[in-house]
Amino acid sequence: MRNTKIAVALALTALTVFAAISCNSLAHFGRITQGRIVYGIEYPKEEGQPILVTLLPPTMELKFKEDNTVININGFANMFNLKYITDSRTHTNYTLFRVMNQKLMYKADTTEKAFGYDKMNDLKFTYTDDTLTICGYKCHKAVAQCNEPGGESYDLYYTNEIAINRPNSNNPFKQLDGVLLGFQVRLYGISMVMRAIEISSEEIDISEFDIPNDFQQVTYTELEDFVHEYMK
Repeated sequence: MRNTKIAVALALTALTVFAAISCNSLAHFGRITQGRIVYGIEYPKEEGQPILVTLLPPTMELKFKEDNTVININGFANMFNLKYITDSRTHTNYTLFRVMNQKLMYKADTTEKAFGYDKMNDLKFTYTDDTLTICGYKCHKAVAQCNEPGGESYDLYYTNEIAINRPNSNNPFKQLDGVLLGFQVRLYGISMVMRAIEISSEEIDISEFDIPNDFQQVTYTELEDFVHEYMK
């Protein structure tokens, strides 16, 4: 546990330095209502990591408009793709997972448990007075502590300067009212540290949030079994 915390701290430090050097939104005016956020991803070294870190994606992209969001993660050589889509019009979350030509989709209400986040239930939030500027946006720090035995804690940096209502409907931090620009998660058994490296205000086509009709709808358990088999 101590080694994991040290690894996460080092990853956060590395991403902070990288973001300070490369961030493409060093100044902004007012709250942006549509646009794109690109996150750099670091993977703290842990024992029993299910797959080679070198095969994992280095970035994640979030697009948003009219309180709709789509998170896109492309895997090695585009062999797999993961999307989380939140449709504010129907209060629905979609998890789309593609591996080669296999395309599966899980549909759930935004109040339900987010798919894929291991041991991140029953979180208790502590809000601090600490702040950090990421890509020109003032972020406040909160700490989410898992109340399960041996549960981890997660440092979260969120901003209120980006206009997305209920921005965390499709992740474990639903009750946090702010857009996450720096955070930790455990997704499909893999510890990930994310930090925004690019934020842009741009026109987003509403079709970005449409659900493709060539994905097979499955249950939570069916998609979970498929992902676990793939991650072996």
